[in-house]
Amino acid sequence: MNVKPENPKALKPMPVAELKQLHTGSLLERLKQLRNLQVSYYASDWLREELDAVEAAGLIAFKETDLWREAFDDVKGILAEREHLPRGSKQKRQQAARQKQNR
Repeated sequence: MNVKPENPKALKPMPVAELKQLHTGSLLERLKQLRNLQVSYYASDWLREELDAVEAAGLIAFKETDLWREAFDDVKGILAEREHLPRGSKQKRQQAARQKQNR
């Protein structure tokens, strides 16, 4: 069986310095990708060969690993340092969109 370690269900770890250079939207997308990973190998439909290939490549595949916890904490820590702008209510956003269209 030919197993590729570039499994779409796995993520490459990123150094903190590289994460800090990312745009906030990219950080939020990475956080979403980390959250979408499966909890554990035993709760997944992965073959043992797939797991071995991903682990050999050093990728993050499951939440119950130290790699996942470290990656998640790194992203959350960097996001905590960024400015947060509240979105406001749905009604205000819709009203602003209507006003913008009426210009």
